[in-house]
Amino acid sequence: WWLSSYGRTRKQPPPPPPPQQMETVKAEHTTDHLPQEIIEEILYRLPVKSLSRFKCVSLSWRSLISSKQFIKTHLQRSKKIESFADQRIILACKGKLKACSLSSLLTEPVTRAFSFDFVPMNSSNDIAIVGSCNGLICVLVDACRFFLFNPSTRESKELPDFFTGAMFPKNISSISAYGFGFDESSGDYKVCAVCYLTLVFGSNVTFPRTVTVYSLKADSWGVSSFFYKLDVCLIGAAKFVSGKIHWISDFIKDPKWEVVCFDLKSETFETVKQPSCMEGYYNPRLGVLEGCLCVFSNYSPTDTFDVWIWNEYGVEDSWAKYVTIPYQSVTNYVTPLFVWPSGEVLFTCGSGFFIYNKRDNCIRRQHTVDFYRDRNREAEVYTQSLVSLANFNGMI
Repeated sequence: WWLSSYGRTRKQPPPPPPPQQMETVKAEHTTDHLPQEIIEEILYRLPVKSLSRFKCVSLSWRSLISSKQFIKTHLQRSKKIESFADQRIILACKGKLKACSLSSLLTEPVTRAFSFDFVPMNSSNDIAIVGSCNGLICVLVDACRFFLFNPSTRESKELPDFFTGAMFPKNISSISAYGFGFDESSGDYKVCAVCYLTLVFGSNVTFPRTVTVYSLKADSWGVSSFFYKLDVCLIGAAKFVSGKIHWISDFIKDPKWEVVCFDLKSETFETVKQPSCMEGYYNPRLGVLEGCLCVFSNYSPTDTFDVWIWNEYGVEDSWAKYVTIPYQSVTNYVTPLFVWPSGEVLFTCGSGFFIYNKRDNCIRRQHTVDFYRDRNREAEVYTQSLVSLANFNGMI
């Protein structure tokens, strides 16, 4: 029947477009009938994984989802979602980084953790979580290599070598303290590293520590400067709150402690003296709860595990006791991580987690993770985001 009455061959109909192309065409026709405000409102509600796929729908969608304003608004909304579907917990263990869903800790007795395979490391590596901010994670590998990565978009970046151009070479110095945060004034993410000399000439010799700051916008380490206090010891990861990163510091020749702050805007140090309400607390540690700095310690004068929270940053008398747990209910290594709207507090404890009910003053539920977590590492909560490391030139 392909021959017409005139004996000529008819042309075959064109083949249908591939399914992916049909979906794109269909999506473009659909969005032609929707106001831009409605489209944006729908997209703001979607998870990062879906938005990453939807960049392929059209050039206009790709441009919208990749824009600074969209990324910022989507991140702000994700932090406020009460289901916490966009919240994750990252953990380090024996050369591996894994993460689990925050919401699953409310419903499942055993939480499944998934691995990150896009940061080059193996079981022989020593990994420290430097911090998390706006969906970006910073880690320190083998005490010398810094990495930034976004678990949601699978982007990763190794920072330039810290010791190249540093005041002291690698063979006589070591990184003792570090922190990661966001400088809102410049729209820049920064990593701070505190370095000290490892040469020892005698017990009476004290070497000043150096401080160096990495800028993601400049993709370089700045000029090293000296830390201004010789009698203060800074060790480990800092906590980021209110544009500053914070360490608990012990005095070398004094039983007292204080909070040392590094302002990411001015790149200067400040100190917060030990609050009078926390006299008698030894070996304290820092955390962040509900966006506020908190101090917690297993060694209190009341034989309890106490968490104090700084309700109004910068106001000295706004410290308040947030949680008190009897010693017999906890182990030696307990860290508060998160507070649900119900007031229940999530803690890490050894290789698992537990949820503490403040109202009933009891542990409501205990959880285990499907891999062993090194108890010398702190877990971090992060929000899934679209923040990109590629060609970063600042956030709004």
